[in-house]
Formats: sequence, C-alpha cells, structure tokens
Amino acid sequence: MSTPDDVAKEVIDQAAADKATADKVAADQAATDKAAADKAAADQAAADKAAADKAVADKAAADQVAADKAAADKAAADKAASDKVVADLTTERDTLKTERDTLKTERDALKAEVDRLEKLTGKAAKPPAAGGGGDKKLTADEWLAEELKKGK
Repeated sequence: MSTPDDVAKEVIDQAAADKATADKVAADQAATDKAAADKAAADQAAADKAAADKAVADKAAADQVAADKAAADKAAADKAASDKVVADLTTERDTLKTERDTLKTERDALKAEVDRLEKLTGKAAKPPAAGGGGDKKLTADEWLAEELKKGK
C-alpha cells in the first residue's frame, strides 16, 4: 500500500505534470498566436506593397498617356503649321502664274500692235525703248504719233 508520503508525492507530481502540460499548451497557443500575428503583418505588408506598386504603375501609365497626348498635339500643331505654309506658298505661286500669264498676254498684244504698225508704215518700226526713234529723244507716244504721220 501506498504511504501518505507516496500519495502526496504522486499528487505533487501529477500537479507538476498538469502544470507542465498547461504551460506547454499556453506556450503552443502563444506561438500559434504569434505566428498568426506575424502572418497577418506579412500579409498586410504584402498588400501595402502591392498597393504602392499599383499606384506607381498607374502613375507611370498616366504619365505615359500624358506624354503621348502632348507628342500627338505637337505633331498635329506642326502638321497644321506646315500645311498653312504649303497653302500660302501654293497661293503665292498661283498668283505669280496668273501675273505671268497676264504679262504674256500684254506682251502678245504689244507685239500684235507693233506688227500692225509695221504694216501701216511699210517698214519695221522700232520704238525708242527698243533703240529706235532716230537721233531725237522722243517719248513712246511722240514716236508713235510721228510714225503714224509718216504712214499717211
């Protein structure tokens, strides 16, 4: 049979074993809680980093869109300016062509008048501007009047 000392020792040993088990359960629970807290903190840090990375990527994309728009606007403005220059030059060219054609028409009319006068006078008449007109210094109108008088 067991002596009271043995029983007391068994009770003390059982109490110590129960305390050790309780301490181990508490330590395991604390470790589990710490692991869960560490995982939650790591998950939060990962989520914060992902959000920051997304914000940086969104800003970079927005900056790229703004740069692309600015480049497109500049290209459109440059094209409009060059189109205006081309249009202005085309208008100027067309004006000069018209003036040239008008001068050609006037020249042809003057040549026809010279031919008509040559037929009237019977000789090739040279106006003072072309080196004709003799020794006298006549204006074109005076010369023409004299040539017409000679032809009569």
